[in-house]
Formats: sequence, structure tokens, C-alpha cells
Amino acid sequence: EQSLRPMIQAFISSNIFRNGTDFIQKLNQYFEDDNGKRLRSTTKFVTIKILNFPHMVSHDIMLNAFQDFLRDYIIVPDIENLSLGKIFRLTSVFLHNNRFYYNNKIYRFVKGGPISLPFMETLTNMYLFQCFKSLAQTTVLKNEFYGR
Repeated sequence: EQSLRPMIQAFISSNIFRNGTDFIQKLNQYFEDDNGKRLRSTTKFVTIKILNFPHMVSHDIMLNAFQDFLRDYIIVPDIENLSLGKIFRLTSVFLHNNRFYYNNKIYRFVKGGPISLPFMETLTNMYLFQCFKSLAQTTVLKNEFYGR
């Protein structure tokens, strides 16, 4: 995870607002790229908040997005002597075998995983990047400013 996370972050950082200052800088750059013609009286700003998003995506869908990401963006055959195939299989084991203990019972995540784990955050960010990529290719979001 420690080696994979920086590689994934490099690709997804353009669509993530780290804080308010980062948002303002990216918004300003968006407007300057077109000499201010993009900001009109009809411009709408929308915020959507989805709670517990990592728990909504099935493991198979997340793994498909992860596999697509590895294929499309990671050009090295291995990371720290682990092949991409092995990284994918280990990720599958991680997702499908994640258990937790609550009220004297053991439960298994059937979707997503624990938000507190950095690797789960990385997988969620990568999945959302893949979703945004698909949306950005539609005419609805083409040349529009969006992020999360």
C-alpha cells in the first residue's frame, strides 16, 4: 500500500480538493484558462455529499476498477518486487476476507471495507477517479469544473 498509494495519488490529485485554498486555486485556474468566459450569471455550484461511500461499492466492482487502473496507468511490471497480478490478487484477498468484531459477533464486509484503513481510502479514491474519468468523457461534463 505504501508504494502503490503515491502512484495512484499522482493520477487522481487533479480532481481532489485538499482544502479550501486548493479549491480556490483550481477554480481560478479553470476560469483563467478561458479568459474568464466560463463564469456566467447562469453558473451553478453544486455540492453532493455521500455518507459512508466506501461501504456502498461491491468488492467485484472495486476490483474491476482497480484492475482497469493498473492496466491503464501503471506502466511498470512490478512494484517493490511484487507483480501487478500479485498485487491485484492480494487486494482481492484483502477485500473478500475483511472481518470485524462488534457486540460479541464477527462480521464480514460484503461491500467496501473499513474507512480507517489507508489502503481502503486509496482503493476508494482510485474507484472514484475511474468514475470521474467516465463522466468527464461525456458531453455533460466536458470542459466543466468538477472535483471532490
